[in-house]
Amino acid sequence: ICFFICFSWKMGKKSRVKTQKSGTGATATVSPKEMLNLISELLQKCSSPTPGPGKEWEEYVQIRSLVEKIRKKQKGLSVVFDGKRDDYFPELIKWATENGASTEGFEIANFEEEGFGLKATREIKAEELFLWVPRKLLMTVESAKNSVLGSLYSQDRILQAMGNITLAFHLLCERANPNSFWLPYIQTLPSEYDTPLYFEEDEVQYLQSTQAIHDVFSQYKNTARQYAYFYKVIQVSILNVVYNI
Repeated sequence: ICFFICFSWKMGKKSRVKTQKSGTGATATVSPKEMLNLISELLQKCSSPTPGPGKEWEEYVQIRSLVEKIRKKQKGLSVVFDGKRDDYFPELIKWATENGASTEGFEIANFEEEGFGLKATREIKAEELFLWVPRKLLMTVESAKNSVLGSLYSQDRILQAMGNITLAFHLLCERANPNSFWLPYIQTLPSEYDTPLYFEEDEVQYLQSTQAIHDVFSQYKNTARQYAYFYKVIQVSILNVVYNI
């Protein structure tokens, strides 16, 4: 599910960050009321009690259908970067070095099926400290509280209790800001993952009759519920700003 937050930023210099334009297959502009109706329906569906045995798949399909409707209506709104993530690795290393992180004794390498990681370029002794990152380079709940999220964080108790969601919002806000301090890091993040949240419906079907399927259903439902809840919270927050409530 794509958490989409729209903020207005003053562009200082030309950036390689851009908002993806709607292309072939993209839908027309959707009214806020129409979106809120879909979001409310999703939140109600995801807040219902766990169905009885044999009904979980039916509920999953219904929730997934609502999610796909929302994704389709939001198509073309994602912030994307030019090129591939590894194109930005040199900028990441430069940024890390300039800000006091260790960048010697290893290099970023592609380990095929395992993906990108660090490969030693010299012998590293047991218990040797060879990698360190200053706290100022870390995106944390504290840095989120000091960002544009500060006001929302101070008002929402659920957000305060869920550090992972706070960090997700923090990341998205900084991703949308072409002048973000963390942009060299954000540009190198994967655009997708191989967790069940990214599985197609037919791929999830293969997991039926396994112990994992219940965890997949639960994770998908919980994620969709969190999205719907915070979508409504953000909409109220935006209205409060617009109308100075």
